[in-house]
Amino acid sequence: MHVKELKRSQLEDLARHRDHLRTSPHLRWLFFEITNRCNLNCKHCGSNCTAAGQSLTVSDIETTLATVPADKPMVCLTGGEPLLHPDFFAIAKRVRQMGFFWGMTTNATLITEEVALQLKQTGMSTVSVSLDGMEESHDALRRHKGAWRLALRGLQALQKAGFEPQVTTVLHRENFADLDPLYNLLCEMGITSWRPINVEPIGRACEAKDMLLRPDQFARLLSYIRDKRYDRSCNMEVTFGCSHYLGVEYERMVRDHYFLCGAGILVASVRSNGDICACLDIENRKELVQGNIRTDNFMDVWLNRFQIFRRDRTAGCSRCVSCPERFVCGGDSTHTWDFEHNKPLLCFQDYQQYL
Repeated sequence: MHVKELKRSQLEDLARHRDHLRTSPHLRWLFFEITNRCNLNCKHCGSNCTAAGQSLTVSDIETTLATVPADKPMVCLTGGEPLLHPDFFAIAKRVRQMGFFWGMTTNATLITEEVALQLKQTGMSTVSVSLDGMEESHDALRRHKGAWRLALRGLQALQKAGFEPQVTTVLHRENFADLDPLYNLLCEMGITSWRPINVEPIGRACEAKDMLLRPDQFARLLSYIRDKRYDRSCNMEVTFGCSHYLGVEYERMVRDHYFLCGAGILVASVRSNGDICACLDIENRKELVQGNIRTDNFMDVWLNRFQIFRRDRTAGCSRCVSCPERFVCGGDSTHTWDFEHNKPLLCFQDYQQYL
């Protein structure tokens, strides 16, 4: 069987599995936005985080996890900047005591050698650090002079404590030229995993649409990742994120897995106000909130609600209905689906001519 035919067959098998998960969901990842406070003010922030905000309590986390059965999901602590939570280490310790593996996403500006050692003591399994280009580009996107140097300090502290942090880089039009310099820097630092991704049309990025990569740039990013994945001169995995169906040609070429949006079938989240939702990157619309941990049993909500995420949303989309990729794509990522106009904000068809 030709490689493309094999990949198409595997994509169709996965799409059938996705349809099965819509009736029999399996919780594999549970995200807690433990606070929506942040010490930065990023231009592209999908959550519009600020210095003021709300936070979950240790009891909120404990009560939620107590409803989750023995087949435990991976717990991800995020924000905002999770380390701004005054009880962060108490939360982290309790999560691990309850038998869950956990990781976090962070801007790393608050991570010193002492903090890194504390994270080690809590049993943190994984950590993702945002580094959006070289110094000038990163500080401009984060709107905080010195943020890049603090992030590098945090990365080095994590490495010294024995972690292998993954670096995530959001690419937009102004920092696209930083790809090679950043790749070289991360190689020199001994980073073992780098995830360059495109800025998404969500949150604050919707207010600055000139940030979004042009279709030809998006295609160039995929080509760059594909080429670097097989560069043996640097012992670093380069991978695209979980977002977006990329077509048969690029699926499994820029990441180890095929595209499958897990929102509401594999992934659930709890926002800083207690609201239960699918993925934290999905716009915060009333009809997308499935309950609240302070009034509802989390696992009951997971098993018996989420219907809006467990349907074929492409059926009502005029663009999707005649698309030959419709079945395997499934409407692409839920967080870039326009629920108001029932259409995708990003679509494989927009950039395939450049691949």
